[in-house]
Order: sequence, then structure tokens, then C-alpha cells
Amino acid sequence: MSSESAPQHDPLAEEMDLITFQEADARLYEELTRTKQLIENIRTSNDDAEELAAQEQRLSALETVARRLRSQRTQPFN
Repeated sequence: MSSESAPQHDPLAEEMDLITFQEADARLYEELTRTKQLIENIRTSNDDAEELAAQEQRLSALETVARRLRSQRTQPFN
């Protein structure tokens, strides 16, 4: 996801109280970014190895979801 620009939130998702693929992309992108930053902070501070392992596992799961969403996309990514 680092080579792609950040997806935009879907205003319709808020209006209709639903999660569209566009909204899911935007939320997932934010979580991926946040988790990568957290991992970098933990590595930099040589902090809790157990927390680092947990966040790396979380990142792996988020990346799996991102790949799955990309394969289900019916419209090009904006």
C-alpha cells in the first residue's frame, strides 16, 4: 500500500450508515499506517518484544485483508 495514494473516505458510507469498499479501503489504509508506525516506534525504543510480535502479527492480518479487498474491488482504485 505504500506505493498507492491514501484512499478517500466514502461520504455515502456516513450518510447511509454502511461500509462500502471505498470506506473499508480508507479505514484499512489508516490502520495499516498506524500499525506500521507503532511497529517502528517499538523497534526504535527497543521496547517490549512481546508487543512487537503482536503488532507484527496484526500487520500481517491487515495486509491479508488489504489483498482480499483489492481482489474484490469492482471499480478502479481512485
